Amino acid sequence: MKIIKKYLLILILVAACDYSAQELSGIPGAFVDVGFGARPVSMGGAYTAFASDVHSIVWNPAGLSRLKKSQASFNYVNQLGLVDYYYMSAAMPLSPESRSAAGILVISSGDKALREWTFGTAYSKEIWGFLMGVGVKVRYATFGNNTLSKTDLIIFEQDEIDAGLGNQVFGSALGFGVDVGFLFDLSERVALGISFRDMMSSLSWDSDNKNSDLKPKGKYSEALPTEAYIGLAFKVLDELSIAADYSPGFIQDANPKLFAGAEGVLFKILYLRAGTQYYINNVQDEKFTLGIGLDINALPDMTIKTDFGYLIERLDNTVRFTLGLEF
Repeated sequence: MKIIKKYLLILILVAACDYSAQELSGIPGAFVDVGFGARPVSMGGAYTAFASDVHSIVWNPAGLSRLKKSQASFNYVNQLGLVDYYYMSAAMPLSPESRSAAGILVISSGDKALREWTFGTAYSKEIWGFLMGVGVKVRYATFGNNTLSKTDLIIFEQDEIDAGLGNQVFGSALGFGVDVGFLFDLSERVALGISFRDMMSSLSWDSDNKNSDLKPKGKYSEALPTEAYIGLAFKVLDELSIAADYSPGFIQDANPKLFAGAEGVLFKILYLRAGTQYYINNVQDEKFTLGIGLDINALPDMTIKTDFGYLIERLDNTVRFTLGLEF
């Protein structure tokens, strides 16, 4: 059994480092992963091996098996001061003996110009001494439903206004994605995590306008880029943990990335976090993160978890807020 586990681990590591042979589309402009959950983002996104709560559904579904109690979470972020993202998730352990757990999520973002929805579920279980998780997401989007009137375009001539309104594109998109994750406890204090986001995916678009002479692309499908993450988590002390992730760049114009973060606990209720994201290129686009969390024991069997995260980057700084329950 140990030999099987050893070779399986090697196989997964090789796949994570050389997955670029797959045919992938370019970086999508829709359904962008902006980092959900104030706690993971506050640790610089180094959460692949550290995943152990309800946010594991997004970061590494294998981490759901580390849940001791049920959890529910609501997250909000206004990305770059432009787009509102709402993320709701819930997860619960199913069987302590088999270390199995399941979770669900809903993500909503945008406005009438582009509204996106993601519905997902994930399942995790211990197999041969390591944790494995699978997540399935259904994506739906509508676009072009924002209203325009001729009075909004008074600087143009009448024929230009009519042409512009006739060329306004509207439509919808529907697709799916499959995530896979693994967690290995290398020792009591060291864990290795591997996750593939959108290991399988498809997104079908359907667009139209009111101009019969100049039609948009219409119906077509594309795959969202697969992202792989390899991470290590190390519990330095009972009150201090550090983590690091590496993500290779599979597709054109996508750079390899390094993530690092730390979490410290004070008095078992107050959490201090910091991290960084480093893109391996010649551009100064590093990101830095800070965060704080507070656990409040509202009832004997219920804990209110509040987390704030602050992402510092070149374009604009972003605040994240998470309100959660553990029961």
